[in-house]
Amino acid sequence: MAEKGKKGRDFYQILGVERTANQGQIKSAYRRLAMKHHPDKNPGNEEAAEKFKEVSTAYAVLSDPNKKRQYDLHGEDGSVAELGSINVEDLGTVGRLFGALISKAGIPVPTEITQKVLTAAQHIGKGVTEVPGFEIPSVEDLLWGQSVSGTVERQAAHFYRITVTEADLKNGVMINCKSTGKDKFKIVFFDQEGHVTMVEESQLSKRASEANLYVVPFGRYNLMETMPLSMMKHLEEDVPPVFMILDTYDKDVKSNLLPGTHLFCVYGDNWFQSVRYTLRCLVAVQPEADCVKTIQTAEEKLADKKKELEKFQSEFCEIKKKYDAAKERLENDVKEITELIQEREGAYTEYIDESGLKYSHVPAHSRSVVNKNQNKGFWSLFSM
Repeated sequence: MAEKGKKGRDFYQILGVERTANQGQIKSAYRRLAMKHHPDKNPGNEEAAEKFKEVSTAYAVLSDPNKKRQYDLHGEDGSVAELGSINVEDLGTVGRLFGALISKAGIPVPTEITQKVLTAAQHIGKGVTEVPGFEIPSVEDLLWGQSVSGTVERQAAHFYRITVTEADLKNGVMINCKSTGKDKFKIVFFDQEGHVTMVEESQLSKRASEANLYVVPFGRYNLMETMPLSMMKHLEEDVPPVFMILDTYDKDVKSNLLPGTHLFCVYGDNWFQSVRYTLRCLVAVQPEADCVKTIQTAEEKLADKKKELEKFQSEFCEIKKKYDAAKERLENDVKEITELIQEREGAYTEYIDESGLKYSHVPAHSRSVVNKNQNKGFWSLFSM
């Protein structure tokens, strides 16, 4: 059974693991079940084939930090288990509307870069300026620190070039792109032949959507998908969100950026409308700067905190399970005591009523209270 309030199948139950299971336990359970139900071992067995598919779907969700987090929060409907990446260009109006709605609901939907943009990047990378029947977009050369604003159509791209020196790379470089309209976009870097080397997706914050691509001379961490920090306060869940907030926090792995001139683009990833953005390319301050030290210290502490939470999750869930059982027992005790007290009081009332029935022939008597000072006259006021 899926958790109450969360729709769809229970992937933990399908794999036969607890909700507190770590990735090693999930992987081990999947391997065991996949071998048992594999179609090659069960030729012609449709039930085994269906079970194999179900087990594989469960593993595809629970082994992926993003999908697992969405599943834990929203159930199967929110895990995009079998969605894969989507080419928005191939979708009709209804498909784009569906994608827009589930994205707005907070469920990340992976999208592909259109073939037209990829082909354009390859032509530009190879220095081709004219192709019959194909319009090659213009490329703008950028200066460090220059702020550029633009509006790019959905599933289209604005191309830029930036020249990076060895001295720049020693300090570190960053590409900052922001949309105050909270539009969805990607920063995409290409190699000399126009093949994709790095992609940074925009992330939504309270005031804007923003993508920051860092190539820095120190090991940094990346948090791929974030959730509102206020959700960490929701401790009533079987697995509180605080245990999931760092699921995608990991070492940032970027392709090596060598000195030279590099081609990249801002890709409009909205479902319907164009994307308005502001772009800046910056050479970072020196790695010895206080802000860099603060970043490194905070990120290392967060990495340690992630490990601590992974260990503490099982302990917490076990304690919570005992607490829930104790709470349920106490609630049952409260209910039983309340019923018994009410039953006792009712019985005493009945006890008195039934005992009084045998005296129904005895006439009732009324006695009034007499005031001793009544009718003593005026002088009684001075008797004290």
